[in-house]
Amino acid sequence: MAEIASQKETEAMLERMLTRLALTDDSKLEAVLGKLLPYAISSLSNSIPSTRQKVMEMLTHINRRVKDQPAIHLPVLDLWKLYQSADSPMVKNFSIVYIEMAFDRLHMEQEKINFAPELLNGLSKLPGQHQDILLRIVAQAMECHSNQIDEAVAAKYRKINVAEECHLLLGFCLQTMLYQPPSSNTEGMTCSAGLSIVQTRRITGKYPLKGEKLSGRKLGILNVIESMNLAPERVYPLYITASIDSQESVTRKGEELLKRKAASANLEDNALINHLFSLFQGTASEERIPAEERITPASPALQARLMSVFSHSVQAANLFPATLRCIFHCIYGNGTNSRLKYAGMEFTVWVFKHASMEQLKLMGPVILSGILKFLDGQVAAESDVYSRELRAFSYQAIGQLAQRAPQLFRGNVEMAVRLFQALKEVDPSSRSTVQEAVNSLATAYKDCNELVSKGLEALLLENSQVVESEARFCAVRWATTLYGLDHCPSRFICMLGAADTKLDIREMALEGLFPQKQVDRTVNQSSQSVPDNYPPLKEILDYISKYQPQVLEVSEIGERKPLFPPKMYVAMIRFLQICYEAECHQASLSARGDSPQHADSVILLCLLLEHAMAYEGSVELHATASKGLLNVASWHPQMIASRYAERLPWLRQFLGHIDSDTRESISRLLGITCSALSTSSASVLIQELCSTFKVLNKGRFEDSHGAICATGYVVSQCMTGMPSVGRELLETSVMVLVDTIKSQTLPLAGAAAEALGHVGLRGRLTDFGQDYQFHNSCQPAEMEPLTKGIHEVKPSMEEVSGNLSNDGFVSSLIERMKELLGSNDIKVVQKVVIAFGHICHGDTSLRLMDMALDALFSLSRSKVEDVLFSAGEALAFVWGGVPVTADEILKSGYTSLSTSSNYLTGEIAPHRFIDSTVVETEVVRNDRAKAREKITKKLFDDLLYSNRKEERCTGSVWLLSLTTYCGQHPNIQELLPAIQEAFSHLLAEQNELTQEMASRGMSIVYDLGNSHTKSELVQALVSTLTGTAKRKQVVKLTEDSEVFEEGSIGERPGGEKLSTYKELCSLATDMGQPDLIYKFMDLANYQASLNYKRGAAFGFSKIAKQAGDALKPHLHTLVPKLVRYQYDPDKNIREAMENIWRSLMADPKKTIDEFFDDIIVDLLTQSGSRLWRSRWKVPGESLDHSFSSYG
Repeated sequence: MAEIASQKETEAMLERMLTRLALTDDSKLEAVLGKLLPYAISSLSNSIPSTRQKVMEMLTHINRRVKDQPAIHLPVLDLWKLYQSADSPMVKNFSIVYIEMAFDRLHMEQEKINFAPELLNGLSKLPGQHQDILLRIVAQAMECHSNQIDEAVAAKYRKINVAEECHLLLGFCLQTMLYQPPSSNTEGMTCSAGLSIVQTRRITGKYPLKGEKLSGRKLGILNVIESMNLAPERVYPLYITASIDSQESVTRKGEELLKRKAASANLEDNALINHLFSLFQGTASEERIPAEERITPASPALQARLMSVFSHSVQAANLFPATLRCIFHCIYGNGTNSRLKYAGMEFTVWVFKHASMEQLKLMGPVILSGILKFLDGQVAAESDVYSRELRAFSYQAIGQLAQRAPQLFRGNVEMAVRLFQALKEVDPSSRSTVQEAVNSLATAYKDCNELVSKGLEALLLENSQVVESEARFCAVRWATTLYGLDHCPSRFICMLGAADTKLDIREMALEGLFPQKQVDRTVNQSSQSVPDNYPPLKEILDYISKYQPQVLEVSEIGERKPLFPPKMYVAMIRFLQICYEAECHQASLSARGDSPQHADSVILLCLLLEHAMAYEGSVELHATASKGLLNVASWHPQMIASRYAERLPWLRQFLGHIDSDTRESISRLLGITCSALSTSSASVLIQELCSTFKVLNKGRFEDSHGAICATGYVVSQCMTGMPSVGRELLETSVMVLVDTIKSQTLPLAGAAAEALGHVGLRGRLTDFGQDYQFHNSCQPAEMEPLTKGIHEVKPSMEEVSGNLSNDGFVSSLIERMKELLGSNDIKVVQKVVIAFGHICHGDTSLRLMDMALDALFSLSRSKVEDVLFSAGEALAFVWGGVPVTADEILKSGYTSLSTSSNYLTGEIAPHRFIDSTVVETEVVRNDRAKAREKITKKLFDDLLYSNRKEERCTGSVWLLSLTTYCGQHPNIQELLPAIQEAFSHLLAEQNELTQEMASRGMSIVYDLGNSHTKSELVQALVSTLTGTAKRKQVVKLTEDSEVFEEGSIGERPGGEKLSTYKELCSLATDMGQPDLIYKFMDLANYQASLNYKRGAAFGFSKIAKQAGDALKPHLHTLVPKLVRYQYDPDKNIREAMENIWRSLMADPKKTIDEFFDDIIVDLLTQSGSRLWRSRWKVPGESLDHSFSSYG
C-alpha cells in the first residue's frame, strides 16, 4: 500500500511540476529547468507506464519551449552527474541527449573548455552511441583551441592516461581530420575519402560540418593532441592526414607538427605501418562488410603522401599482401593519377630492394607481371614528364628485382632483349636510369644455360655496334661481367669497344681485355708473368676470322685499308699476343713441341698482323703489328724466316716507315728472315740495303735509317754462317756502316753505331778493316758497286789518315764513335754507348776494351741520367756475364737491360748469371779480367769517393748497374763487402738520384749476399739510423768541393755564390773570423748525417720485410728513433722514416705499447739535446702519442 501511495505522490508531483512549467514565463524558464529537468529525467527510472508518460509529456513541453530559444541554458553539469550516477539505461539515454543539447547552449567558451576533458573519463566503458555523442561534444569544445590551448586545460587532457580512451579520442580526431564537406551538387548521403557513411554520420551528427567551423575544429584538435605529448607513432597518422587537408591553415599546421613532433616516429613499427596501410586501402573491396560501414580508400593526395612514407620503411616492404595491393592500386586502381603511379613505381623499387626473400618469392612474379603490363601499355615516345619517369622507375624496379631474384630472368633472354631495346627507344633524359637497370640485370644471367648464353652473345654483339652510346656501354659491361677472359665472343665485343668514341666505354673494354692493367704491356714481356686464363689462340682467331673472313686472305703489297678500326686492331693484337705467349709458354713447359694446330694458329695470326700493316692504318697500329710479328718470330724463328723469305718485297716496303719503332721491328724481322735465304739472295739483299744509305745517296731519312738498321741485323745473322755469305761482302758492309758514322747526320750516325754494335755481338770487328782507308770528309768520292769491294779513293793529305792496321782501324772507329758522345742528341749518345758494350761483348781484345772503357769513362761527369744508365749497361757488357744472349738481343723485342729488369719502374730482381767463360781462352779471360780491374779501380778509386758530386752520382749508377746485371758473377760476389760500404757511404748524398741508387743497391746487396753479409748490412743500417755509425772512408775536400747546395745558406753581401769550401773560407776571412769555417763545417757534417739517415731509411725500407727476425734484437733501439724521426722538421726525413715505419710495423699501436718505456726514455734524453731539431721533435711527438694511443 505504501508503494502505491508513493507512486501516486510521484505522479502528483510531476503533474504539479508540469503545471508550474506551463505557467512559468520564458524569462524564468531557465531557472526552473535547472531543478526540474534532472529530476524529470531521473524519474524515467520508474517502470510504471503512467509515470513515464507524465515525464515524457514534461520533456515534450520542454523541448517545445526551448527549441527556438537557444539563449535558455540547460543544467549540463547536473545532467552529467545524473548520467554518471544513473543505473537505468533510459535515464542515461535521455541524459546524454540533453547533455548534447545543453552543451550547444553554453555561451561561455571557458565553460565548454573546462567541461570537455571530463567527458573523456571512463569513455571506453560507455556504449558506442554515447561515445560518439561525447566525442562530438569534446570535438566541438576543441574548436575553442583553434589558436592555442591554455596550459591548465592541456594538463587536464594529459591526465587521460587510459590507452583505450586515448585510442578512441585519436580515432575520432583522425576521422574528423579525414572529413571533407560535400560539394553543393552532391545528392544523397556521401562520405569523405577514407571514411564510411557510418563514420561520416558519427563525425557530423545532425548537421554537416563546413567552412570555418570545420577548419577551426581541426586546428583545435591538432593543438589539443599536440599538448597531450603522445608518442610520435600514435599521432603520426593524424598529422600526416592534416598535412594534405584542403584548408591551407590546417595543412600548414599539420606539416609543422609532422616535422616537429612526429619526425622521430619509428617507421619500422608494425602497428603504425599497418594503420597507415588500412588508411591507404580502406575496406571498400570487402563485400562481407555492410555497404554503409565500408571505408573508402584515402584521397589520392593522402595516398601519395603515404606512399612516400612506405618508401622509407623496411617493414612496409614486408607486409604481404598489403604491399602488393598498394602497388597495384597505385598503378591500375580507379582514380589513380600520374603522381600515384610514380609513387607506386618508387615503392616497387623499394620493395624489391628491402623485402625479405620469403616475401619476394611471393610478390616478385606478381609485381613483375604488373610492371610489364604497365610498360606494354605505355608509348615510348610520350613527352609527359611523369610518363617518362614512370617508365624509368619501372626499369629500375626490374633491375632491382634482377639483383634480388635472378631466377625469375635466367631462364630466357626476353627480358634482356626488352631492356636493351628500351635503352635505344626511351627519351635521352631517362636513358641513364634504364642503363642502370640494364647493368643490374646482367648479374641475373650469370651461369645461365648454353641456349640463353648463345642468345645473349648475339644480343650483345648487335648492341655493341648501335648508335646509342648507352647501349654500347651496357653491351661491353655485360660482356665483362658475365664472361671470363677465356670467352671468345665477349672478348671480341671488348675489342669492338676499344675503338669506341666514348672514353668510358674504351676504358671498360680495355679493362675487359687486360684486367691486370696490361694496356701498355709490351708483347715480349717475360712469359712467366703471362696468365693462363686466356682463351686458346685457335679459338679466338677462328671467331675473329668468322666475323671478318678477309683475315684468311694474303695481304698484298700496297694494301690500303685495315680490316678493323685502328684502335680496335691495336687492342686485338695485344690481346692475341697474350694468348699466343701463354700458349707458347705452356708448350715450352710441356716440352712437346708445336702441334699442327698450333702451327696453323701461328700462320693465321701472321695473316691478321700483316693485314694490320695496311697503308691507312695508324702509326700505333703499324708499330703494334710489327712488334707482334717480331714476337711471333722470337718464338718461331724458323717458321717466320721461311714464310717471309718468300715475301721479302712485302717486308722491305716497311723499312722506310715514318715510325722508328716500326722500322726497328721490320729490321729485326729481316735479320731473322735472312737465315732462310740462299747465299745469293742474302748477298743481293745486303748490297741493296747498303746502296740505300751509302754516303753519296741522299734519299729519305726514313729509308736510310731503316736500311742501316736492317743492315746491322742482316750482317749479324750472316756472321753466324746462315746463310754463308762471302767475307768480302761482310767486310764491305761493315766498312759502309763505319763510313756512315762520320759522314752522315747524327741520327744516322747513331743508327750506324748501333748496327755495328749488333754486328759486334756476333764476332770481332778487329777482324775487319785490313785495307780500309778512313775518310774525314763529309762528302767522300763515290764508291764502286759493293760487289767489287771498296774503291780506293785518292783523297788529299788533309782528308786521309792513311792505311791502318787492324789496331788502327779499331782506334779510328772508337775515336769516331767517341766524337759522337759529345753530341747534344741524347738518343744518339745512348745508342753509341750501348754499341760500345755490344762490341766489347763480342770482341774481348784488351786494346779494344781499353779504348771503349776510356770512351765510357769520359761520361763520368755527365748530368744526363739516361746517358748514365746506358753507360752502366755498356759497362755490364764489358764486365761479362750479362743475363742476355746475342739471340735474345737480335731476335726478339729486347730494348735494354734496364727495361727487362724494371730497373727504374719497379722492384729489381737480380738477373740470372750466364757464364760465358766456358768458351773463352786463357788470353781472353786475362783480357776480360784486366778490363774488370780497370772498371773496379775507376769506380772505387775515382768516382764513388770523388769530391765532385756528379762523379759520385755517376759511380752510384754504374755500380748499381753492375750489381744488378752481373750480380751473380764471381768477381761481383767477391766485391760485395766493398760494394756495401760504397752504397752505405752514398746514402749521405744530397743528390736524390745518388741516394735512390744507393738505397736500391743496398737492397740488391742484401739479396745477393750470404747470411754474414746480410747480418752486417742490417747492423750497419740500424747503426746509421740510431746515430752510432762511423764512416770508414771520407771524401777529401778541395777548394772546389761543394759543401752546401747552392742557395741553401744564402749569398755573400755582393750576391756571389756561397757553396764551395773555397767560398766559405773566403767569407770567414773577410769577416775577420777564421774560426767561423769550423762552424760551417760542423753544420755541413750535421746536414750530411741527416742525409745519411734519410738515405739509410730508403734502403732500410726495401729490406725490412726481407730481414724479418734479423731485426728483432735491434727493435728496442730502433723503434724510439723511428717514432721520433717521424716528427723531424725536414719533410724528406719524415717521409723516409714513415716509409720504414709502414714497412716494418704491421701493428703500430701494439709496437708503441710494447716499447713505450724505451720511447719515453729517448724523449726525455732528447728534450735536453743541444740540437734544436732534436728538441723540436719531442713535444709534437709526445702530444700526438698521448692523444692517439692513450686517450
